[in-house]
Amino acid sequence: MTKRLLFGLVGCTALVVNCNGLARAEEKKAETEDIRRLKLRDWEPRSMLKTKATQVDTPKFYAIDSHNHLGGGAKLLTPERVQRYLTEMDAAGIRTVVNLDGGWDETLKETLAALDEAHPGRFLTFTLVNFEGIDDDDWSEREAKRLEESFKAGAKGLKFHKSLGLTVRYKDGRLMPVDDPKLDPIWEMCAKYKRPVTIHSSDPAAFFTPLDRFNERWHELNEHPNWLFYGEKYPERDEILAQRNRMIAKHPNTTYLCAHMGNNPEDLATVGKWLDMYPNMYIDIDARISELGRQPYTSRRFFLKYQDRILYGTDTTPKREAFRINYRFLETDDEYFDCRESHHLQGFWMIYGVFLPDDVLKKVYHENAQKILYFGPDQEAKADAAPKKNAIAS
Repeated sequence: MTKRLLFGLVGCTALVVNCNGLARAEEKKAETEDIRRLKLRDWEPRSMLKTKATQVDTPKFYAIDSHNHLGGGAKLLTPERVQRYLTEMDAAGIRTVVNLDGGWDETLKETLAALDEAHPGRFLTFTLVNFEGIDDDDWSEREAKRLEESFKAGAKGLKFHKSLGLTVRYKDGRLMPVDDPKLDPIWEMCAKYKRPVTIHSSDPAAFFTPLDRFNERWHELNEHPNWLFYGEKYPERDEILAQRNRMIAKHPNTTYLCAHMGNNPEDLATVGKWLDMYPNMYIDIDARISELGRQPYTSRRFFLKYQDRILYGTDTTPKREAFRINYRFLETDDEYFDCRESHHLQGFWMIYGVFLPDDVLKKVYHENAQKILYFGPDQEAKADAAPKKNAIAS
């Protein structure tokens, strides 16, 4: 082989190596540029913290889930579906679940038959109000009578969705406020039959602010733009809450369970003032441990002070892992853990446990619910069969 040929081969080899190196460098540069263009919705950071993780399979004391949506009607609530609910409840130590999807008339009767009557003590079904025809002069009396019939049929309470005060409108476009006098006969019927009202008023604070770079719930609102209630089309969040509170004050004989920590978990000091002012107001924790768990010191103090007014609830179709995240929050001092399995990812923050004492846990898990919920004439859900504790720390 001549020197010229040898040098040529060496040169070609060097050129290939150099080209490969340049290609790899370009690929690496492209990867770097891609990661810098990562969309916020695709960002899933993994914590580098090494902290204690406690698996709590069942609650220390049996639990009543005071806020859930199981569906309504015979077509939906098949025996197989109901059995799936029961299997998950049994695995997670849930004694009773409140179903807020009872509807009215035939749908309610079918729901009661599939749940409350087929499995006494395991399910408590709430009824709803029909807003159709709210402009009619006799709407209030008509719905109050329907509500009375629902209670006589076996409904254990009444549920109001956030649409009241937010989207329910009269024909002329006016919003029906939460404290509309047309609703007075409804509230008084609940007082007459000693049935509680579960009411969802407004929504998280961030849902009423602009969808901009300052919005802490941007990723959810970007995925669900219909959750945003900011703008002239909607009332102010504080006004909706004020309407609800005026209504609670006006009807002291009616018991109100204000869902989602009174829908103000971002401001527990104000929620505490409400509880001080309205003895007929209770709150539940459903779908809000993401808010409570990021302020564990404040939350723990709040639970201790208002331990007689807080109910356990999930707002999540029965699923053992969802229940267990709630137990971990309430019972342990675990730090910085992901709670998305309890409902869904709310914000990018992690949460901390509030390690409540046993006497408070009992109240939150079931004793407070037993004070205000209606279980039927035999009060079957008051049996004291607590599941065994099964917690393993790692």
